[in-house]
Amino acid sequence: MNGKDIIRESIVIDGLHHSLLKDPPPGEKNQIDMLIDGGVTAINATVVLDTYKNSFNGVIQEMYQYFVLEETLPDKVIIAKTVRDIEEAKRDHKIAIILGTQGADLFEHDLRYITIFHKLGMRIVQITYNQHNNLGSGCFEPNDTGLTRFGQQSIYEMNRLGILVDLSHVGYRTSMDAIELSNKPCIFSHSGVKKFNSNTRNLMDDQIREVTSKGGVIGLCPHSVMNCKNDGSWPTVDDYIDQIFYVMDIGGEGAAAVGVDRWMRPTLGYMMLRVDFERTLPKFFGGFDGTQKHINGFNYYDEWENLGSSLLRRGLTDTQTKNVLGGNFLRVFHEVWGD
Repeated sequence: MNGKDIIRESIVIDGLHHSLLKDPPPGEKNQIDMLIDGGVTAINATVVLDTYKNSFNGVIQEMYQYFVLEETLPDKVIIAKTVRDIEEAKRDHKIAIILGTQGADLFEHDLRYITIFHKLGMRIVQITYNQHNNLGSGCFEPNDTGLTRFGQQSIYEMNRLGILVDLSHVGYRTSMDAIELSNKPCIFSHSGVKKFNSNTRNLMDDQIREVTSKGGVIGLCPHSVMNCKNDGSWPTVDDYIDQIFYVMDIGGEGAAAVGVDRWMRPTLGYMMLRVDFERTLPKFFGGFDGTQKHINGFNYYDEWENLGSSLLRRGLTDTQTKNVLGGNFLRVFHEVWGD
């Protein structure tokens, strides 16, 4: 089977996609069409990102925009609350949008809000962003104090309701606490491997081992800065696949998936985002600009096919490739969402 065929036959899931509602560079299609044309079936869409403080009301307002999107493009978009919705999207050539977050400020300090967000369709919550919040510590906190009591309670509620616990951007101790506590699989939606690159966002072997031992999945992120080697050269799709294979070696065939964290191009909006972000995380993007933000060979919406063909070239079977492209995430969705 070739890359085109493997994408056509797979349920392709992007474990993390943000800024969906921002316009693409001039002359390009909207992101919905680019995702569908690239062969993507479903995305974990970041409704809010806790770079700055969020609130219950603010997140409700952001969720409303996705409901409007579904009404605006009913022939192309479905808000996915169940695995059946994702399967329907594949059948009908739509994009299934899974409402998710990067951070849990939305819970404020009220467990009742978790039920409300679930009823509104929220299905994935990343419990911290880079900093400390009411649930625990982010990966850039100098003193990771672990999961708080409210964090424990929140995970109990997320398990009960069927909201998937995402541990990307979460501090080491907090992530390990969450994996141990959760009675459902957790995911790292868009992370890398410290064995290959020491980036703060990348994972230690024991994090990989613990989350996958309980049925969880790691969405490997193709950010150049998380895959590059010591010489600073632009990493390739094979460098990225090395991380996929490494996770599979530790956690088994069901352990690895893909989380791209949204493609970028050097628009004015991207340049402003970068300046703002690097004020408090200097040189976070390394030496890679908007045209090289992701690895060479899997760097934009139209290169999912190349990823598929590259996985096959590296020796994965058709079934293994389909599982990396989406099947492994789909299995976790089944188990956590309960459908």
